[in-house]
Amino acid sequence: MEFSLRRRHLVSIVPTEVSHVFTDVLVIGGGIAGLRAALGLEPGLTAVVVTKDLLTLSNSAEAQGGIAGVLDPLDDFANHTADTIAAGKGLCDHDVVEMVVREAPERIRELIGIGTRFDETDGLIDLTREGGHSHRRVVHANGDATGREVMRALQEAAVQRDGVQVWQNTFTIDLLTVDGHCRGAIVHDPERPTTCVWAKQTILATGGAGQLFRETTNPEIATADGHAIAFRAGASLRDMEFMQFHPTVLYIAGSSRHLITEAIRGEGAWLRDCHGHRFMPD
Repeated sequence: MEFSLRRRHLVSIVPTEVSHVFTDVLVIGGGIAGLRAALGLEPGLTAVVVTKDLLTLSNSAEAQGGIAGVLDPLDDFANHTADTIAAGKGLCDHDVVEMVVREAPERIRELIGIGTRFDETDGLIDLTREGGHSHRRVVHANGDATGREVMRALQEAAVQRDGVQVWQNTFTIDLLTVDGHCRGAIVHDPERPTTCVWAKQTILATGGAGQLFRETTNPEIATADGHAIAFRAGASLRDMEFMQFHPTVLYIAGSSRHLITEAIRGEGAWLRDCHGHRFMPD
């Protein structure tokens, strides 16, 4: 049996000198995707969720835009699919688009069931438009704090879920591989010894890579750690050029880039340069 601790890792460790933890599922990343994965486990399974910072500090928590789904009787899946494919300029995977569009309404209702409070008027969920949408189908929470509200609900549910542990401030150094298969990860927390977390299944939900670029609205923690550990373990990375850059950014020289919600474009705002010329009309 090939035990890969002796090669390709960022740090050298001796297996007999580190702590070892065993779980059914290891989830690397504590944003919306990671917490939802932990909550979706079958009863009786155990999970460890590791996140390199606090749960409240993530791309998910900073997300201002809403969640799109066909909830209006005047809208339908065909419209939503067509809008998405048009916005993708022909580069979308049609099967994936159709699956996401079809499941979106149920996933929104699922989040409500978990405890997410979306904006409502007279008991009905408010539906807004954002860039690229032909119908009002975007739900928000607390105006432009949708991500923070969804994270609040998922975090409260995760900490109450039997069998789920959440390790905050825990950095994933590398994946553990045995005979070419992922078996967990090496993690480090300043408050505990370096630990090998052994898992039957490992889920990477490590978020974005915006900080690889000079201009980004991603928070400082979006540094592509998950991409790097996966690559070192032998995973193939694809479509790395598809990065999202928001055009509505508050630019202050020397400061971080703050996002002005894209909902303003969906509601009809135009983008103009310093000469008053309109750009990005689509």
